[in-house]
Amino acid sequence: HKRVQAVEMDKGEVAVPNENSAVVWKYAAYDQNGDGKLDFEETMHRSCGTVAIKNDLLFVADFSGLVHCVDAKTGKVYWTHDMLAASWGSPLIVGDHVYIGDEDGDVIIFDLKNEKHDPIFEVNMLSSVYSTPVVANGVLYISNKDHLFAIKAEDDK
Repeated sequence: HKRVQAVEMDKGEVAVPNENSAVVWKYAAYDQNGDGKLDFEETMHRSCGTVAIKNDLLFVADFSGLVHCVDAKTGKVYWTHDMLAASWGSPLIVGDHVYIGDEDGDVIIFDLKNEKHDPIFEVNMLSSVYSTPVVANGVLYISNKDHLFAIKAEDDK
C-alpha cells in the first residue's frame, strides 16, 4: 500500500494503460481563457463529493471551493465559479437550479445552464455546511455543523 503516490517512476515502476478501460473522457484541467497556462480556477482539485447531472450538464464542486460545469457527454468545461471556501458535499439539482454548500456556511444557487453566470442567490446558514442539501416531499433539507433546517416554499414556486 502506498499512501502518497501509486507509481514511483524513480524506482523503475511504470503505469500501464488499461486496455479494457471504460473511460469516456477525463477532466483534470482546461485553459478556459486561452492564455497558455493553467490558473487555479482552471484546474479540477480533489473532491469529497459526487457529481449531479441534468440535461447533459454535469456539476461538481471540489475541495478547493470551485464549482465546475462540464458537458457530461464530452467532458468539455463550460465554466467554473470560485466559492472562496472548501466544499465537502455534492451539488443538488432541483428543477432548473443547482444548490451547493461550503465550509463558510454559504449555500449558493446557480441556474442550470452552460453559460457562465453569477449565482442567482446565496444564503449563509450560520455555520459550515459539510453535507449535501436534500429535497424530499417538497421540503429542502440543509444541515450545517450544528443544525438541520427544513425549508418549504410558501406557495408552489
